[in-house]
Amino acid sequence: MPGRADTEQPAQFLTAADGAALAYRRQCGDAPGVFFLGGFNSDMCGNKATALDRWCARAGRAFTRFDYRGHGESGGRLVDGTIGGWLDDATRVLDTVAEGAQLFVGSSLGGWLALLLARRRPARCAGLLLLAPAADFTERLLPQPLGAAR
Repeated sequence: MPGRADTEQPAQFLTAADGAALAYRRQCGDAPGVFFLGGFNSDMCGNKATALDRWCARAGRAFTRFDYRGHGESGGRLVDGTIGGWLDDATRVLDTVAEGAQLFVGSSLGGWLALLLARRRPARCAGLLLLAPAADFTERLLPQPLGAAR
């Protein structure tokens, strides 16, 4: 896989509420931890995730990364995924694997999910770093241009 280090530990798994296997990797370190949310059809072994993993290791910072359902090493099919389901995946990993306050780092779709996760778990969010966030602002931006006949 691109960006994957030869010495990387294998993924660990936890079970989502519906039984799907969610793959994750976590390294211990100082708080606040860094919690990475990848983009659509990306996985936790991509270049951004592994570069951030190496940076956190050098800095002694805790780091958690994972694959949403239908992505990377997690179970399920990508075509069955939804924003709500992937948000549930992120919440499950945050609540089960990561410890204490986290800096949510979201890339593309992960930026949107990081915003939703911060709203869902505000006490766990030490900050947000969004890389080309693909947030859904359709409720705010589209209704006026579309007019009454939608």
